[in-house]
Amino acid sequence: MKPVDIVTLVRSTWDNTLPAQRLAQLQVVRRGVPDEHLELFESLIDMQVASIKDSTEVITLMLVHGIQTDGAWHELVEAAFRDVAYVRVKPIGYNCVTAAQLACPFRSAPINHVVQQFRDAQTMEPTARVMVIAHSFGTYIISHILSKFSDIKIERVVLCGSIISNSYPWDLHTRHMAAGNILNDVGTRDLYPVLASVSTLGYGGSGRNGFKNTRVTDRFFNYGHSDFFVPDNDHIARYWKPYIIDGTVIESEWDTQKPKTPLGIMMACHPWIGRPIFAVIAASLLGGAALGVLSLFS
Repeated sequence: MKPVDIVTLVRSTWDNTLPAQRLAQLQVVRRGVPDEHLELFESLIDMQVASIKDSTEVITLMLVHGIQTDGAWHELVEAAFRDVAYVRVKPIGYNCVTAAQLACPFRSAPINHVVQQFRDAQTMEPTARVMVIAHSFGTYIISHILSKFSDIKIERVVLCGSIISNSYPWDLHTRHMAAGNILNDVGTRDLYPVLASVSTLGYGGSGRNGFKNTRVTDRFFNYGHSDFFVPDNDHIARYWKPYIIDGTVIESEWDTQKPKTPLGIMMACHPWIGRPIFAVIAASLLGGAALGVLSLFS
């Protein structure tokens, strides 16, 4: 076996093996390499790995899930991009956040954990283009990263089930991003963003009625909160994959059919209307319950 044969062997194995299996397959091939060529073989592998890490074509795709879940949909995204060698899918998890925690103002722990994961990913592949798919509470985390952590450079964002405030100042926090690089997929049957908007501070109904902002592309679907991940909808491969790869926005067929947003939903998502009404109703219910308890002992 000549040195040129070693070069051909490494290149052909690399090019004809799935990205996730390349290193393992090369270690299998290594067993048949003569001892005098092992140093060359290892050097060629190092060069292949280095060329991938330093390539500006590489995309680091960060996935950030919502509350009360371990992000099972991350596996579906990984499967959809398995045939795209230059897309590195990075599922990010954090300790389970309950509905009660969602309503509390203390949300720094999951945010800081995700921030650290982003920074670590940038350290490992500093020239990679960082992109994000975020769902539900994950969208809120991304909004904080964009507004408070300028060292994290995100090129393209996909939001779904968003609970980011409808008045979020995208113009202030995404000046580094090109036009069309923020995509908000809206579920027209999603009530969770509405509940988040009326029940506590800091959230909005953008996952239900859109942002209607010049820097964000709202796209509407006949979905509930997590229907983006239903296999039969094929949403990941059909709508997200083209957008992540080259920025192509596939129009939703539902956009031309979507029903008018009910007035009650629009009012509930309005911070000056929905939240005070919810507070009055909640106070009335609690007061009524308290009076009921007192009456039992009177």
